[in-house]
Amino acid sequence: MRYLLILSFITSLLTAAPAFQGKRIFTQPDGTEVTYRLQGDEHLTWMESESGDILLFSKKNKRFEFAEIRDNMLEASGIPFFRAATTKSPSAAAVTPPKVSKEALRALYEKRRDEHLSKMKSRHNHH
Repeated sequence: MRYLLILSFITSLLTAAPAFQGKRIFTQPDGTEVTYRLQGDEHLTWMESESGDILLFSKKNKRFEFAEIRDNMLEASGIPFFRAATTKSPSAAAVTPPKVSKEALRALYEKRRDEHLSKMKSRHNHH
């Protein structure tokens, strides 16, 4: 019984596959091209722009938006991604996008991972 429990726990850890790390390009509805890399695994997934901005795809708006952390969740902010250095739009210049720091993202990832592992342990202890 103990070996089965250990085997199932190890198997659950092995299913944590990292996201595809290659560059991808997406064209926003306004024609802007976004080059990004998919990051994370099943605990937390996000996109990172070439400039290091943390992004999420908004299904509602069908575009990449700057991400923000709300209530211990990574969510799309509602502000479309734009490259500040190359954007000449006055409306984009007036917007200050939220910046998710690498430290905050790491802390959120570790919290989500620890919650998942805790759930897995409690499931195994009930069998």
